[in-house]
Amino acid sequence: MSRAAINEWIYLFNSAFDGNEQSVLKNLESVSSNEWAVLPEGGQRSILDIVAHIGMFKFMYPGAAFREREFDYADDPVHPPASRLATKESAVEWLKQAHAYLIDAFSELTDDTELDVLRAAHWGAMVPTRRLMATVLEHDTYHAGEINHARALLQKNDEWE
Repeated sequence: MSRAAINEWIYLFNSAFDGNEQSVLKNLESVSSNEWAVLPEGGQRSILDIVAHIGMFKFMYPGAAFREREFDYADDPVHPPASRLATKESAVEWLKQAHAYLIDAFSELTDDTELDVLRAAHWGAMVPTRRLMATVLEHDTYHAGEINHARALLQKNDEWE
């Protein structure tokens, strides 16, 4: 049996996280320590908050789908101690652990027929594995853009070149 589609999904997960100029980690590179926990004017979330949210869901999606584990927003490792998020550097290390957890879970798929298998979503529904994978991919790309926009607002360079 083939794993070509699974391998492509894993490639896309890694690309959205750390593989291209629009990835989560690439967008974090230009965030200074002074901007890390600051709310942009009119905003409701800091970049720290966004990173915590991204990491939390990297544990929640595969935890529900593959590990038969129900997480809630207060669980560790889903909600790390404040010390793990205190600096951008420590948060990025935790975020990399969360991403590795997600990749390990999806890497357990044996062949592409498993993409149609119904799995538990953290919100309680049973959905095809490929839908979970699409949601995970969209989640990283959405929040990478959100980090970029928050950073641009904080650096006061939120205009087109």
